Amino acid sequence: MTNYSDICIVGAGIGGLTCATQLINATAGKNLRIRVFDLNTSVGGRIQSREIDEEEIAELGAARYSPQLHPNFQQLMQESGLAHAIYPFTEAVFREREQEQLKETLLSLSPMVKEHPDDSFLDFVSHYLGAEEATRIIKATGYDALLLPIVTAAMAYDIIKKHPETQNFTENAANQWRYATDGYSELLGQLQRQAQSGGVEFQLEHRLLSVKKTGAEYVLSFSHMGDTLVHRTRHLIMAIPPSAMAGLDLDFPATWSPFKYDSLPLFKGFLTFDKSWFQGLGLTDKVLMANNPLRKIYFKSDKYMVFYVDSKSATYWRDSLEQGEEVYLERVRSHLEEVLPLNGQPLPPIKTHFYKHWPHGVEFYLEPEAEHPPVLLHPDGIISCSDAYTQHCGWMEGSLISARQATDLLLERLSEVTEESGTKDKLATSSN
Repeated sequence: MTNYSDICIVGAGIGGLTCATQLINATAGKNLRIRVFDLNTSVGGRIQSREIDEEEIAELGAARYSPQLHPNFQQLMQESGLAHAIYPFTEAVFREREQEQLKETLLSLSPMVKEHPDDSFLDFVSHYLGAEEATRIIKATGYDALLLPIVTAAMAYDIIKKHPETQNFTENAANQWRYATDGYSELLGQLQRQAQSGGVEFQLEHRLLSVKKTGAEYVLSFSHMGDTLVHRTRHLIMAIPPSAMAGLDLDFPATWSPFKYDSLPLFKGFLTFDKSWFQGLGLTDKVLMANNPLRKIYFKSDKYMVFYVDSKSATYWRDSLEQGEEVYLERVRSHLEEVLPLNGQPLPPIKTHFYKHWPHGVEFYLEPEAEHPPVLLHPDGIISCSDAYTQHCGWMEGSLISARQATDLLLERLSEVTEESGTKDKLATSSN
């Protein structure tokens, strides 16, 4: 292949794919050579769907969206024509009076949040309830991240009200939630095919090693199947998260932004059984909140069970796997038997299992009250987009917002170049 592009997009998640499809549909992007590079074997980034028993889709990454909170993604789903259904896991099951106590606490303390702008959520709740009770209440939300020092009270309330399992404890109880019945990977595949039909070329299994500005071009070095390849491009969009940006020779974030960034690991563990025994326990299509490393356990119809955790618990399960799958499965069984109403009976045999650990599952900027730009710009002209730059960090909605802003910025540049070229042609004609 030629080693030159007019436009190069690094990252083939929903952000990079959105940039590609927006460019080919714009007048200024016509007839330009556009390439998308990604280090994975397929497009999708943090969106990965897996089929179970040829009839059910499990989402290893992004799994749900709200029409009220995510209008841009809602529109994308409508335009795609792909089937969707009501997301079932909005009813949480708690032990004893935990649900009532959690709701009462969150609602009663909400008016005081503004009085503690710099306090962590743990310090905030501890101020009113004491450290022990605060820890217990926060753990009941199912999100370990809410115990971290970097999570302020304002950030915590924002997280709680934007998740289907916990929104009922806030004023956002009316938000609806949906999911793609055929999997979000199908949506990403549709976007890839749209881009390819417009002439966009995809180069997968290419790991970006370095970026340098040489004259009017950017020189990109990639690792591909043991070889080092060099690619030149006139315009460059980095559609990758902050953790990946920091690993490159681009002085991120110092040269890009006055803000700081961090990330949280996520872990999903899926289990299938010969019989859907959990239907008899009244847990079908519900989420059980557990006060152990399983945190949130989802029971999908009669198909499978999944536990979904973040931060400290995600690291716990990663460490368990490093000790071997037997250790991992034994811990899964033991923790399930702690919280499930099995009446002393052992957990039924696990038929199959799979999992996904995301070392940087959620990325975000650390100043929640700041007006953060949805796109970052390097002094050399490189454009960077990510959901982490938006208030929708960790959601597909943020990726769409940031990617569309990045595309608009590049299209403005392309239009300016076209206008300048036209002016030069007119001057040359008049002088002749």
